[in-house]
Amino acid sequence: MSLRVEPARSAEARERVHRFRYRVYVEEMGIETPEADADRRILCDPLDAHAVCWALLDGDRVVGTVRAAVLSDVPDPTPLIERYEMKPAVEAFGPEAIALSGRFMLDPELRGGTAILRLMSAAFDDARERGVRLTYGDCSPHLLGLYEHLGFRRYARAFMDPDYGFKVPILLLLGDAEQLERVRSPLRRVARRWPEDDAAARWFRETHPDHPGVETASLLPEGVFLDLLCERVAGDPLHALGLLRGLTREEAERFLARATVVRAGDGDALVRQGERGEALFVLLSGGAEVRLDERPEAPIGWLGAGDFFGEMGFLTESERTASVVARGECETVVLSGDFLRGLLEREPALAAKVLLNLSREMAGRLADMNRRVAPR
Repeated sequence: MSLRVEPARSAEARERVHRFRYRVYVEEMGIETPEADADRRILCDPLDAHAVCWALLDGDRVVGTVRAAVLSDVPDPTPLIERYEMKPAVEAFGPEAIALSGRFMLDPELRGGTAILRLMSAAFDDARERGVRLTYGDCSPHLLGLYEHLGFRRYARAFMDPDYGFKVPILLLLGDAEQLERVRSPLRRVARRWPEDDAAARWFRETHPDHPGVETASLLPEGVFLDLLCERVAGDPLHALGLLRGLTREEAERFLARATVVRAGDGDALVRQGERGEALFVLLSGGAEVRLDERPEAPIGWLGAGDFFGEMGFLTESERTASVVARGECETVVLSGDFLRGLLEREPALAAKVLLNLSREMAGRLADMNRRVAPR
């Protein structure tokens, strides 16, 4: 496979990108969005006309893409500024120094490899050449670790996208060399070709002093993530979190090696019925209702601290069978389905303990459901 990265300038090149998006978002992920044209099998939106769409190509075949739009190129950026809470940045640096990235995706065969660096490096260099200093975006909870490893930071509350679900806003300071080195970003080598931007880094610290910082296990020293969980739950997480019961501390650290903590607000749907998702969630604090679309007014279950959900999507790689909606503020640990499947291959004994915990919880829920529907 001989890969190259090019901006999709022509109408034909853009259509190939839009077809690739449709294949990933609609056919693979099962996302229903009015932006998708099922007859033409393409996915595009009005922002494409004012953005650069980068294509990762294998011959003429699109195998990856990412989009970047500079605010000063967008006729009316107000909705974007409001959605991503960009106003302080616009006032400090101007719209010409701010970009929004998105529509990032790779062919399944390339995920987990180095292809991502080719795409991000091209977009990074182009942005710096144009004078961009801050790049905003959003991601699903299970992808937070990936983006934080690239150098993105969390800076604001998560929000609900009507088409794409629960999203966490993220921000990359392109000239913050210290942050890129701290998280060992693969972009740090690209960034060294450009001047550092201490002013933007200082602005971030002053503007977002309460941002949660790094709460992803892979970016923390060994043992720190489990210590973080000890601060969030009542008692030892090895006993308080059902998914970790029976594990030693060393086993728990290996199991949580790619986990991250995500906050949600009242009414946020952490998972939605009908979506295809493989991430597994563990509630650290707060509570959540389990709902069916056909009966949204009558929850079928309640989850509290220590409970987990999303296991059916992880185990069966099928659509979510119910929605889980936060009731009040809550914190969850999120584990990627890809990492968990890898654990089955690398450490079958450890994976067996986790699967036993999953099985026990699912059996308990089934028994509870049978009691509720049994004739009296």
